[in-house]
Amino acid sequence: MRLCPSVEGSAPPLITHRIGVDVCLARQRTFFHKCHRCIYRGQPANWEPAEAPHAMLNVHAAEEPGNADVKTVEITRPALPAKPIKPPKPSKKSSKALPKTVDVSI
Repeated sequence: MRLCPSVEGSAPPLITHRIGVDVCLARQRTFFHKCHRCIYRGQPANWEPAEAPHAMLNVHAAEEPGNADVKTVEITRPALPAKPIKPPKPSKKSSKALPKTVDVSI
């Protein structure tokens, strides 16, 4: 398994993927956009770098949450109106109905 991309001599990329050698070589053949700076570019399938390309991070279990004092606060809410408010009715601007068909003959 290889880290893709494995960049030599600079800060490690923010996003890397663990890929197999076959995927790595296939990406190199199709000019994958991250291969131009990778240490595996042009190397045979069984080639391994002298040093690991990046230090692996140890993942620990999550720590227990800290004990925090909880303070209860009451929130006052405004009283609801006694009568519900009705939305206004749409006004009728024109009482004439438009014709459904129009005669365009000359």
